[in-house]
Amino acid sequence: MFSDQFEIIPIIVKTKSFSKAARLLNLSQPAISSKIQAMEDYYGMKFFNRTAQGVTLTEAGKLVLGYADKFLDLHKSMEQNLDQLLNISKPQLTIGSSCTSGNFAMPCCIRGFKEKYPEANIKLDIANSWDTLKKLDNREIDVAVIDGKFESTDHSVRYLDSVNLVFIAANLDNKKKKKIITLKELKAKPLIMREKGAAMRSVLEELVVENGCTMSDFNVISEMNSIHSIKAAVEGGTGITLVPFIAVKKELAEGTLRIIQVEELDLKVDVNLVYSVNEEPSFITQKFIKFLTNNHNSGFCWN
Repeated sequence: MFSDQFEIIPIIVKTKSFSKAARLLNLSQPAISSKIQAMEDYYGMKFFNRTAQGVTLTEAGKLVLGYADKFLDLHKSMEQNLDQLLNISKPQLTIGSSCTSGNFAMPCCIRGFKEKYPEANIKLDIANSWDTLKKLDNREIDVAVIDGKFESTDHSVRYLDSVNLVFIAANLDNKKKKKIITLKELKAKPLIMREKGAAMRSVLEELVVENGCTMSDFNVISEMNSIHSIKAAVEGGTGITLVPFIAVKKELAEGTLRIIQVEELDLKVDVNLVYSVNEEPSFITQKFIKFLTNNHNSGFCWN
């Protein structure tokens, strides 16, 4: 019932602070306080004294800490035995991912997961967000990591991170160019877009509508379904485009591309982990979900 609290209590004791424990666990302080309060209410006892020097344990708290340590040791032992059982066979895990997270995050995530579960046979399927979700619903993949907003009563959606988006243009000569433009000026620029169903396109379409425009107001000259193709087209001077910053860090550093800031637009896209709530995930899928979403030891990382 209170598994989260058993992990939280030793960290509060170690840091002597609810706020410091919250930062280590990547939680808010109200969330930490609420979890401890729920446990104290259930047992009818206070576990912590709050003093000017920080929080200290009550006698009841000392007793609970002892059981928390035993619980965590027992849980670790159980996981080790389950891992041994897992490694007897070669469990299959198919991860679907949209393009940004698939190309620039999942290789790092899979590498970390394979270090922990070397026997797991992992397949990565990269497509745009819409196609990835379709594959999840058709049970072609076990879990999805998608870029962009997503809400559903049939899926569990877990936030992983946010990615900054930037407009980029070719840097073909050394002439001084305008770095900041208005949305009106953007409309006249030759624009290269991702295909329908891609998160980058959806983010831009939503922001355009919020600013009283439609995509028909813009000079869209081409649509492409590959970030690498789009970058090559932009580097050649074909037009400008919107991409994740992480996808063009190398080109920006080398000076082949430059950023154009649009005054009215602040562009970001969320990355979410999505899986079905209508069926029990396999053992290896559950391990991967926990690996990516563990509050104080997340396996989600960028290359």
